Amino acid sequence: MTTKAPASVKEANSDEPVKRIYSMVEEFKDVIPVTNERYRLAFNLHKFYSKEAASLKEALTNANPESCIIERKELLKQVTEKYEKLGLNQ
Repeated sequence: MTTKAPASVKEANSDEPVKRIYSMVEEFKDVIPVTNERYRLAFNLHKFYSKEAASLKEALTNANPESCIIERKELLKQVTEKYEKLGLNQ
């Protein structure tokens, strides 16, 4: 029995919106300690960026980070501030 080599992963350019969103969410490592929950939040924030979600609040609700150390309202405030600093508003 043989094993195939893993698929190669192409790293996104650092100025692409998806990379900027995932990097921004990694700054919440101390607030959301579970990696998969941070990835899910970044995925939903990217859905907001691409207009598949109506608001940041909806994106945060869909991500539902259960291991979050702070209240949801405070997390929404911090995410909103950091997202606006990225300058991704279209």
